[in-house]
Order: sequence, then C-alpha cells, then structure tokens
Amino acid sequence: MSSSIKGDPRRPDKIVPFHQPPKNEEEADFTSNIAMFTAMGGILMRNQFKAIPWIASYFGLSAFLNKRNSLKSGDGLADSGSLVAFVSLFTYYLNVYMLNRNTIQALESNPDNISA
Repeated sequence: MSSSIKGDPRRPDKIVPFHQPPKNEEEADFTSNIAMFTAMGGILMRNQFKAIPWIASYFGLSAFLNKRNSLKSGDGLADSGSLVAFVSLFTYYLNVYMLNRNTIQALESNPDNISA
C-alpha cells in the first residue's frame, strides 16, 4: 500500500453484497442412503451383527432430523431411510426375543437336556 492513501483503501463502489447461493433440490441425501443400505444389509444378513442395526438407526435418525425444508411437506427419502433403519433395529431385537423365548420353552418342556 502506498503511504499517500489516507484512511480506508477499499473502494465503496466495488463492494459486492453477499447472497446465499440457491440450494439444489436434487442434492443427494447421503445419510438416508447409508441408513437404507446398512439396514437392508443387516436384514439380508439376518442381523448376525449387533452393530449394523444400530448404525442404520443412527444414520436414519440423523437423516430424519436433518432433512431439508423442501422435503418436510412431502414424503421424502429421509423418511423411508429412517423407517427402514428402525424396522431393522426392531426386527433384530424381535429375533433375539423370539430365540430366547423358544429356548426357554424347549428347556421347560424337556428338562432332561439341561446340563449343569
């Protein structure tokens, strides 16, 4: 800068005000896609791993809470991703409950198989 300019060196006629860029309505919702893929992967693997339904539920909740305002009025991908994720978690614990219930019933009906 030269020492001959006194005060503010910026030119007021060159100032461009900031405008928020318009949002693209076709942006991909990655958290909902991750929730959908992990939930379906967990269901197809018959929920052998406990972490998969919980990971899907985390991403499903994240997609549901962070969905765009434009999708809040209609049925969006965030709703379906979160729904499938929570169904995956529900089916995992339903299978755990049914397996334990069937095991207890089998042991009650045949007490000779109980090993000490």
